[in-house]
Amino acid sequence: MVQKHNLGTFDYIIICLSLIISAVIGIAAKYYGGKQKTAREYLLAGKNMAKFPVIFSIVVTLVSAFSILAVPVEVYRFGIGIYICIFMIPIGMFLASVVLIPVYFQCGVSTVTEFLEMRYGNIIRYMVSVVFLIQMMSFIAIALYGAVLALSAVTNLSLEMSIVSLGAVCALYCSVGGLKAVLWADVFQATLMFICVFSIYTTGIRDGGGISKIYQQAKEGQRLVLFDFKWDLTRRYGFWVCLVHGTITGFAMYGTNQIQVQRMLSLSTIDRAKSTLRISTIPVMLTYLTCSSVGLLLYSIYFNCDPILNKEQTGLKKYDQIIPAYVVNTFHSIPGMTGLCIAGIFSASLSTISSALNSAATVTVIDFIKPFYRKGNISDFKIILMTKIISLIYGAIGIGLSFLFLKATSLQHLLQVLLSAPQGVIFGVFLIGVLTRKVSDKSISVAVFLSYMIVAWLSIGSLTSKYSQTPLPLSASSCPYLGTNSSVVTPSCLNEANCTASMISTKPPPKEIFFLYKISFMWHNVLGLFLTLFFSAIAVLITGWRNNVVPIDSKCLSPVTKLWMKKTTENKENNILSGFETSEQTHQL
Repeated sequence: MVQKHNLGTFDYIIICLSLIISAVIGIAAKYYGGKQKTAREYLLAGKNMAKFPVIFSIVVTLVSAFSILAVPVEVYRFGIGIYICIFMIPIGMFLASVVLIPVYFQCGVSTVTEFLEMRYGNIIRYMVSVVFLIQMMSFIAIALYGAVLALSAVTNLSLEMSIVSLGAVCALYCSVGGLKAVLWADVFQATLMFICVFSIYTTGIRDGGGISKIYQQAKEGQRLVLFDFKWDLTRRYGFWVCLVHGTITGFAMYGTNQIQVQRMLSLSTIDRAKSTLRISTIPVMLTYLTCSSVGLLLYSIYFNCDPILNKEQTGLKKYDQIIPAYVVNTFHSIPGMTGLCIAGIFSASLSTISSALNSAATVTVIDFIKPFYRKGNISDFKIILMTKIISLIYGAIGIGLSFLFLKATSLQHLLQVLLSAPQGVIFGVFLIGVLTRKVSDKSISVAVFLSYMIVAWLSIGSLTSKYSQTPLPLSASSCPYLGTNSSVVTPSCLNEANCTASMISTKPPPKEIFFLYKISFMWHNVLGLFLTLFFSAIAVLITGWRNNVVPIDSKCLSPVTKLWMKKTTENKENNILSGFETSEQTHQL
């Protein structure tokens, strides 16, 4: 079994420096360009942020340690089908810039849930706020767990100390510097993250035998199938599910999620926000593609010697540990290089955790604490103070929750179930709110409750059923046997029959598993959106489809909706005038 590598002095120095610099950025942001004495300055960076740090933050906020550790492994095991999802995200982002982002500026809100109260009422605002906070706490915990657990498995890093250190640093600079600190820290952390990824590429292409060989082996291993139009709900990354899921993810995450919308609201005008989000589409797509394509390098490096099938020698138990293992095995002989890559992985988590903490604290203060004061009359000092305290509290909660996920088998599955699945329901609420005048507070609340219960049941069932989609063929036929000095194949592959059996890394699932638990988790947010639209339509039909609950000139309606209604009204007026002229002519005859 391969032993854990001991990090050197330079490695620890680099890791500690990366954490210290992030904390210093948070403290500096408090005093740079104003002392953040108002809630506007603290929560929205004074609404005068430059485009550059906002674009960087948009790119790296959700491109976290999952993208470095988990997504490449998905390509390694299931091929490049996930690329379709990545290609569709920019389309969703563009739609968000047209349909949703202008509405928040029209309404002058600080949080997306403030808009929900203006459009619907208190009930739906609090329902969505609770779901969002649950999402963010889960997100923080998974981000901490993912980076630290994978690294602690192959290095002498302490699991407990790493989790506490990351969580504490994030909570510190979030609470001290507010959104401005988060945005500028993201720029620094993105730099470290990209250094880590490109270092892996530099050595990975060499170890994989060159680009030509990497391509050939990926093709031989069926990893390059992009357009497979077969209709199979259980296929993890089928073409159709990725097509729809990617569009919804881009639309919802960048148009209704407080993390991303808060970045848009830190800009001064609607036009600046729209252009910033549109500019971000290309780097977001390229970053996702760059990270996920590491999986093709891994497949070539471990071609016919899968490290999990060969766990007797590698000591690895989860596929999420493959990249950390490769990093430390490759760079441990270069002083400081392992520490730099670990700092990059930690930075990817820091950017995600800090953004989640900042957004969760903002929603808590604005949605749950401020309304307790008479007519919302609360001083800026109290808002800032409470937001700082709550950021620290949420940081502590995230640290505690991270230990609950120690037995998770797939970070990607866990992330999709806890974060992406509820997003479909929430997205439906916003889409209905900005595109129609029909649905009332009570109607949408019933629709959300029913939809969320169904999606939650399906998501939890898919996790607890322990069903795992069968990956593409994996082999350990060429692994060296470490029991002697000579290189022979692993004991499981000493004969052809055993070799064939080892090609598949997961056993076929039991037949008694409920079918809906076996469908790809990529369908969950699609189902959530569909159910919300369906139940809302039923509620409108019951309560009266001719009733309009908001006026035609409401700030809560999207400019797209107003344009459509204007054209519809003009057409009706033209038809009326045309009919009137026709009747006059008939009367004269």
